[in-house]
Amino acid sequence: MNNVTLKKGIVVGLLIIFTFSSCIPAIGFQIKNTELNDALGMNSWSEIKYIEIEIDFSDLEIVKHGNYWIVRVNETNHNRITLFDLDPGKPVLPVNISVFNLVFGSKILDVNYEHSTPEIIDLPGQLAFCKATYDTFGDNSIEILRDNSIYENSDPYPADWVSYHTGGGLSYGEHTTFLGVRVYPVRYFPIDNQLQFIETISVNISYIEPFEPIIKDSNTCDLLILAPSKFERHLEPLVCHKNKFGVRTKLVSLDYIYNQIWYGRDKAEKIKLFIKEAIEDSGIKYVLLVGGIKGQTFLWNLPVRYSRVVPTDEQEYPEQSFISDLYYADIYDGEGMFSSWDSNNDSIFSSWNGSFKEEMDLYPDVYLGRLPCRNTIEVKVMVNKIINYEKEKISDKNWFKNLILVAGDSYNDTNHYNEGELISEEAITLMPDFNPVRVYARSPSGDDINKDTVNEAMGNGSGFAYFCGHGSIKSWNTHYPPNGTEWAGGYKCRDMIYLKNKEKLPITVVGGCHNGQFDVTMWNIISGFLKDGLSYFRLKPKAGRFWYTEWIPNCWSWWLTSKIGGGAIATISNTGLGTHGDGDLDNNTIPDYLEILDGWLELRFLELYGTEDKEILGENHGETLTGYLHRFLGDDTRMDVKMVQQWGLFGDPSLKIGGYE
Repeated sequence: MNNVTLKKGIVVGLLIIFTFSSCIPAIGFQIKNTELNDALGMNSWSEIKYIEIEIDFSDLEIVKHGNYWIVRVNETNHNRITLFDLDPGKPVLPVNISVFNLVFGSKILDVNYEHSTPEIIDLPGQLAFCKATYDTFGDNSIEILRDNSIYENSDPYPADWVSYHTGGGLSYGEHTTFLGVRVYPVRYFPIDNQLQFIETISVNISYIEPFEPIIKDSNTCDLLILAPSKFERHLEPLVCHKNKFGVRTKLVSLDYIYNQIWYGRDKAEKIKLFIKEAIEDSGIKYVLLVGGIKGQTFLWNLPVRYSRVVPTDEQEYPEQSFISDLYYADIYDGEGMFSSWDSNNDSIFSSWNGSFKEEMDLYPDVYLGRLPCRNTIEVKVMVNKIINYEKEKISDKNWFKNLILVAGDSYNDTNHYNEGELISEEAITLMPDFNPVRVYARSPSGDDINKDTVNEAMGNGSGFAYFCGHGSIKSWNTHYPPNGTEWAGGYKCRDMIYLKNKEKLPITVVGGCHNGQFDVTMWNIISGFLKDGLSYFRLKPKAGRFWYTEWIPNCWSWWLTSKIGGGAIATISNTGLGTHGDGDLDNNTIPDYLEILDGWLELRFLELYGTEDKEILGENHGETLTGYLHRFLGDDTRMDVKMVQQWGLFGDPSLKIGGYE
């Protein structure tokens, strides 16, 4: 049984979302937040309130795992599983995590704690470290190896017994300030091969709430659609449809925004500031961005923001930047201030490098999706798809109950897991009312993944489709078992030409790299050739440019979503390099492929509908991101930030999954 207890101070009203485990320790007495803004004055705030967390840790267990060792502590259990901070390259250690919902805009004043005298324990060897593998579509997958800056250091890991983070975002439609507290029963001293273990700890948190709500209760609109003026006429039927079914919808042209919001630095920031005004003036919950690149140029119908949170030393190749539509959804920080993603005001957004870390909240404050339409034809296709999908209840139809699973042996890993099949079978358990349609790569001469097998499965219709393997802008693929080295046939953009599933459209989740990178155009080929000449093509695998040698007009995920006469109603995929866990480094019998990074996101999204009966597409996408941040943000790694930034939704965020009655 978990021995965590919660004591409320002067007032009540706190809610523990969950208490589970993971890993990162520290030493300490008091953690202070930033000083209160003197300009606000204390009369803007309520009286000080308190939270107390008390934990009694039982004896720890040290078990051998290959050439390394694992530490377990019962009070870091959740659903009978010991959870850890699985941070690629870093030691695997248990942690207890509590997440609280506070009044939106609350400020943390102090976090301090007292703990028992640490017990020093000698280890028989080094602690295991977490591994991950990038889902590259090149010749070899790249493993993240041990972080020797930790293992060859005399400093304790982590640096303190307690850490915390705050964030401002939606909790099932309610604006909330989240407080995540991570308590570590052990710290690791790598050079000495020793642990420090504490039996008890008491954490005391003081905070204040704003005297008045930061966001007034002005709930007059649900869905905000933003688009260039040339698309407006073609979006009007969607506005009428949404209003008919009780989703109060407003369509606003980008020209109006650019003229109205005079204080934004560029078009993207003007759009974000307009979304902020719409939240505060109209209470919107959903935002649909309509527009991508203009045709095959380098110009945009609706601009994007690129993130530069890239761990270049941990990836297959230095991905200089990647698209992140989370920028438009992350409006506020935990204290209700504007989250600009440019905390040093240098007009370079979402940077994190060796000398500077951007202050970014990351929690979505609206449920956001994009239709990256390049022309009016694509707009009309998507409007018709959404209207036809929602206008009747299709969730009762037999075809909707199909769950298509396309997977194989993702990696040549030391555990010899068939990762794609394992995660697909777990998806089946999370969606018990669905009929699994397995399209697995088994052998070149037998079961395969190719144009025929995928199109046959998709052609019969499904409510959901899940591809888990490797990707690129133009294709998706995986390997045959048992060693995960030989490529299967794969499923390419050109294969979708022959897909004829008509109105039987799935919500598609894609595990892999770059399937959602929607800035691909003919201009990429021209600019690459002008820059590198013929070497652009010869060096393509190493440089990560192999997608452009066979030109396609759209990326894989948008091709599938915007396909005429079938395809998908929505697709969720990565705009950059995807990453999955490797092995079972916490030795809990569950492959890390399922527990961290892309695997965690993919399974959690399916679980929200399949097990928890949550029926709104964008809410499920947004709550998946929020849950990931609760669970992993305390690791303070760029990879976890990248995971949520690049996991984009092509689709209507207000979509009623399965249609209306």
